[in-house]
Amino acid sequence: MRDYFSLSLISCLLASFNLSANNQVLSVDQVALQGMQFAFDNDAKIEPKNSDFTVINTVLMSSEQGNRVAVVTIHNDASGSRIIENQHLMALFANGGRKSPLSLPDGVKLEDGEQRSFTISFGESDYPILAVYTSNNLK
Repeated sequence: MRDYFSLSLISCLLASFNLSANNQVLSVDQVALQGMQFAFDNDAKIEPKNSDFTVINTVLMSSEQGNRVAVVTIHNDASGSRIIENQHLMALFANGGRKSPLSLPDGVKLEDGEQRSFTISFGESDYPILAVYTSNNLK
């Protein structure tokens, strides 16, 4: 009986550990189609900071606990080098909410016409990300 109790306790602990470990694993939600139009109200006029960057493509990911992450490929449309900042990017969530990323490498400089991919976090949300965009993607 004692062995059965010990085995049950160990099994429960392992299952609990596996469950918490899986909460951190990211799953691909979708590859976002650039240019897809959404018509959510934006009464607060929340928009990305004007820039010379365009989002070329996006792969959206999330964890079971609601962490929202995106791999984005950014293109510098300017005729010179530019530094990309968090405020240049924005995510649109399925509830119509908008948010800039929490993590983007500081001081990333893109040369004239350069394209680069980044993995960026938008924190936790109950709603999935529908799109990631810049001011140039709004035009």
